[in-house]
Amino acid sequence: MTIIEYKLHPIPYGGMRIPDFVTDGGYWWNPDDFTMIGTVPDGVEYYVPTTVNTFTLAELQARQRAIHAKYPMTISPSNDTEMNDTQVNAAVKAWVDAR
Repeated sequence: MTIIEYKLHPIPYGGMRIPDFVTDGGYWWNPDDFTMIGTVPDGVEYYVPTTVNTFTLAELQARQRAIHAKYPMTISPSNDTEMNDTQVNAAVKAWVDAR
């Protein structure tokens, strides 16, 4: 699995969608540049743009901590307590491990 950062693609007559090359997407939205995180299986035979950014776990954690510094993540929708950096790292690792 490769972790990628991408933007939504427009669809005819309005609206947006996840690009077809993204297998599991729509995570970790960055409101500053409208990017999201998703995955692509390793060794695919279809087109994946070479311009998409790819991330290791550590790089994804750093991305999320930077976003968290501007737009704090909370423990859960029902618990609006802000996470600390260790909790952000753990949430990202759990997301990666689940894939």
